[in-house]
Amino acid sequence: MSSNIFYPFSTIYPGAWRRFFAQLSYTYKKDPIISTTVPYGESGEVKLMTLDNFPEIHSIRAFIGASFNIGIWEPRINLGITKQWFAIDTWQGRKHLNNPQGMVQWQNAIHLPYDIWLNVDMAWESAGNDRNLYRKSCSYVNAKLYKAFFNNSFSISVEANDIFNKRNYGVTSFSRDITRYVCVTDLSRSCYLTLQYTFNSSRDRYKGRGAGTNEKNRF
Repeated sequence: MSSNIFYPFSTIYPGAWRRFFAQLSYTYKKDPIISTTVPYGESGEVKLMTLDNFPEIHSIRAFIGASFNIGIWEPRINLGITKQWFAIDTWQGRKHLNNPQGMVQWQNAIHLPYDIWLNVDMAWESAGNDRNLYRKSCSYVNAKLYKAFFNNSFSISVEANDIFNKRNYGVTSFSRDITRYVCVTDLSRSCYLTLQYTFNSSRDRYKGRGAGTNEKNRF
């Protein structure tokens, strides 16, 4: 296994105008450390999973978004795409893992009577490559009801995450010796009742966790 140090370089170009924003970034990774397999033993039939340095990865990421106020409805929408340039030697020959991944996030805050907020967050991510992985598409819908009391010091919220249980996805990983496919089938649907007391609180209509926070961090 190589012991080279991982050297990343990134440049970001943000922009905003009124209710719209955009961001474009470029990242160069020299000697990135990626999960792979190597032969083990004299025969080489057994493969050992390990980490190793790869030559380089180039990637670009672009996001655009907007937020609006339409009466009691306050939507936000984000669109993003990421594309990498990365190649790997596999048992089937040289493979280029350059398929882009797209992402759509749609957050909705609705101000109901009695100062109750309803948040409905939806997210979808397309299939594509990330490092030496190929991820299948996934999506989810979250909903949350929020009510604050006593000048926002005490709040009650009821939320349901991944209502349609569509967040599961399949991942194929490529290495020199083997190709592995893993399908995440854990039940991600969940419900929560939260009672919260805070000090020096400030009002925020987006009380939910936000659509696609984990997926966006991956980008």
